[in-house]
Amino acid sequence: METLFFLVIAVSLAYAVGCWGRTRKIGFGLAFVLSLVNLLVGIIAVACSKKLETNNKKEE
Repeated sequence: METLFFLVIAVSLAYAVGCWGRTRKIGFGLAFVLSLVNLLVGIIAVACSKKLETNNKKEE
């Protein structure tokens, strides 16, 4: 039962890092997989990845 609890916690934290990766060039998938392997590696990879550029300007 404890193993299942820790597995749910680990996947939840990896999902959170993956959601953070959506706004970065690394993307959700790679951030999620890296976080499943090792949470600290995933966090560092997302933090080092560049932010996505958003074009909110109207084209004239």
